[in-house]
Amino acid sequence: MMASSDSPKKIAVIGGTGNLGSSVAFSLHDNTSFHVRVITRDASGPKAQRIANAGIELAQADAWKPEELATAFAGCWGLFVNIDSDAPNFKQQIGPSELEMGKILLDAAAAAGIGHVIHASLPAATELTNGSVPLVAFDDKAAISKYALQCGKFKTVSILSAGWFLENAFDPKYTASFGGFAMIKDADGYLTWATPRMGNDPESVPFLAAADDYGDFVHGVFLDPEAWNGKYIHGVSESSSFSNMTDIFERVTGKKARYREVESLQAPDKFKTKEVNGLFDLMHAIKGNFFNGIPTQHEDAKKLKAAASQARGKSSEAVEPLTLEGFFRKYAM
Repeated sequence: MMASSDSPKKIAVIGGTGNLGSSVAFSLHDNTSFHVRVITRDASGPKAQRIANAGIELAQADAWKPEELATAFAGCWGLFVNIDSDAPNFKQQIGPSELEMGKILLDAAAAAGIGHVIHASLPAATELTNGSVPLVAFDDKAAISKYALQCGKFKTVSILSAGWFLENAFDPKYTASFGGFAMIKDADGYLTWATPRMGNDPESVPFLAAADDYGDFVHGVFLDPEAWNGKYIHGVSESSSFSNMTDIFERVTGKKARYREVESLQAPDKFKTKEVNGLFDLMHAIKGNFFNGIPTQHEDAKKLKAAASQARGKSSEAVEPLTLEGFFRKYAM
C-alpha cells in the first residue's frame, strides 16, 4: 500500500550521489507521498547537481559530524544508508572505520527522531567463514546492519543487500579487471568476462540492475516498513551464470562476447585486487550464496518492485525487475 499522510514523509538518503543512493532518490521522488533529502558533503559537485536538477532537495553535512547531521536529519521520517566503502581511509584502513561512521549516522538519526531505517549491506565475510576470509568492507557493512537491528533505537530496520551490479560491465573501475567486458576487446576480438566462477553448481549469480531496480526495492519497503521490519532482503534483478550473461549480451548486441574462467584477478590497485579476489574466495566458501550464505530469494524483490511501480504510476511493463536481456537492450545497444 502507498504511504499516506497530510504532508509528505521526509526521507534522508546517505550516499545519494552514488549508484544505489541515486536510484533510491529518483524512485522515491516520483511518489508525492515522500519528500527526498539527499545528504552530501559536497552539494556543489556534479553528481550532487544532477540530483538537484531533478528537483530533489540537497542538504550539506559531514557524516563524521553529529551536529551537522542533526540539522540534515531534522524532520525526517525515514533514512536510507549506503556508505562508500571505496573511500581510501576505509579501503586502506588509514583512518576511522566505516563501522564507526555507520554508528555516528545511526545515532544521529535516532537522536533526530527518525523511525524507519534501511541499510545497504554486504555479507558478513569473517563470520560466515569462521575468520578464513576477512573482507573489510563486507565485515563493516554487516556490523553496521547488526548495530541498526540490535540497538533498539528505531521503529523498523530493514537490510537490503545489493547483488552483483550489472553496471560493472560499463564501469572503468571494473572492466579492465574483469577481462574487458563490455568495453574493451581482447586480443581475439571478444568482449570477455574473465573471472573465477561463483562457487555454486549450477552457477547462479544474483545480478542487479542498480539504477533501474534497487531504488524501487527500497521504495517498496518504505511504503510499508512494518511489513519488512527485521528482514534481510535480497536485492536481485535476475540470477544467471557468467557464461549465460555474456551469451545474452552477444545475442542482444551482435557483439562477440564470451566468459573465460581464471584463477584470480588483477585490479588497478592492491587494495581493490585484494577485495575482488576476496569476494570470490568468500563465494567459494559459502557455495555462491551471496546473500549472507542463504540461497538467493527473488520473490521479495518482485513484490517490492511491483509495489513501487504502482506507487510511481508506472506502466505494467515496469512492474518486473529488469532482466539481463532488458538491461543490455537498454544500455548496450
